[in-house]
Amino acid sequence: MNNTQNFNRRDFIKISSLAATAATIIPSKVLGADAPSKQVTFGFVATGNMGSSNIDRVLRIKDKGARIIAVCDVDKIFRDRAAAHINKIYGDTSCKLVTGDFRHLTRNPEIDAIVVSTPDHWHALVALDAIRHGKDVYCEKPLTHSIREGQVLVAALRKHNRIGQTGTMQRSDASFRYVAEAIKGGALGKIDHIEVLIPANNKYAGADWKPEAVPDGLDYDMWIGPAPFAPYTKQRTHYQFRFQLDYGGGQATNWGAHYIDIAQWALGMDDSGPVEVDGYGEFPTTGLFTAPTRINFTATYANGVKLRMRTRTDGVMDGNVKFYGEKGWIDVSRSKLKASDDSLLKIGGGPAKGKSGGDPSGDAHMENFLDCIRSREKCVADFAIGHRTTTICNLANIVQFLRRPLKWDPVKEEFIGDQQANRMKERAYRAPWTLV
Repeated sequence: MNNTQNFNRRDFIKISSLAATAATIIPSKVLGADAPSKQVTFGFVATGNMGSSNIDRVLRIKDKGARIIAVCDVDKIFRDRAAAHINKIYGDTSCKLVTGDFRHLTRNPEIDAIVVSTPDHWHALVALDAIRHGKDVYCEKPLTHSIREGQVLVAALRKHNRIGQTGTMQRSDASFRYVAEAIKGGALGKIDHIEVLIPANNKYAGADWKPEAVPDGLDYDMWIGPAPFAPYTKQRTHYQFRFQLDYGGGQATNWGAHYIDIAQWALGMDDSGPVEVDGYGEFPTTGLFTAPTRINFTATYANGVKLRMRTRTDGVMDGNVKFYGEKGWIDVSRSKLKASDDSLLKIGGGPAKGKSGGDPSGDAHMENFLDCIRSREKCVADFAIGHRTTTICNLANIVQFLRRPLKWDPVKEEFIGDQQANRMKERAYRAPWTLV
């Protein structure tokens, strides 16, 4: 991966300095993750929105041996705020700040694990650099910004024997786990179809936006990174990135990643996917945002099961997945767990465990990552699982753009007989960034 431009000997001296500082804070005898008694050191790349949530998740398991020693963000305000918050919890100044260049963390030998909470277009490159430099990685969902990125990322994880957890935290939720296992166990009999509802876009940027001066403390060129260059406007960055296809995939990859993931799990398709996709979306015709405002997507599996994902219209900012089978239906979200018959929620002689919505904090998911760093077992949302889920989300955006049915080979991971669609499996990168 050709991402060494402007990263020279002086930069590596900075890394060495950070490593030396960390070693004085945390004795070397407790560094590393080769035994359960040892502390696992974390570095955070991006500390806004999901980054701040993930920081709190690690802080809440500090007594289990997790320790954040450095944070990195292209926005100085965000990284300063994150470090201050972490150090307040620790009661010292052990968490250090670095620049917006993630390589100061991914290549720091004192860091065991990297948490990636950047915009989607950065996920693969940051995670790959961390993996190639011996780090285990927790990466927010959607795991990647393109299908090709996911293929490369999974291959690198296996080649370097690293641990990877995708941030689809519902995998670690008691209610979702119960539903997935019950359906795999035949609670509904043969599944006929699955309905997924996801929220509508919750931000809007009209045609009156104008280029603005880049704020002090924001490394905007690094924020853009491998994406095509575009003039700065505050509506382009931070949370709003997800509604611009150069940086995110809209709600299809944002919320879709959560609920399609549960469907894949329940169908026993974690290592596969559909064979045909169809759908249409309503795309903005003016303004800054380019991701669909309305989604209607259908994926068909080889066994005939159809999964349909649509945009909900009731204003609720949550999704849900509803399974229909021979024996009835089960509907699960973060706020409810319902079935056509209460007996379907008492599989194995007992009721579904965990309150409706289970663990919305996501703490169990981060703890699973920590446990797997020590055990070297695959995480509950291993990157290979995250890649398959994210692939379907990306298929949704591709087929909505092309507006024609597409045949998909889940073994070869390619479209059948459609060169235009296959070209959309990957994205061109702005120099000097490359994927391999």
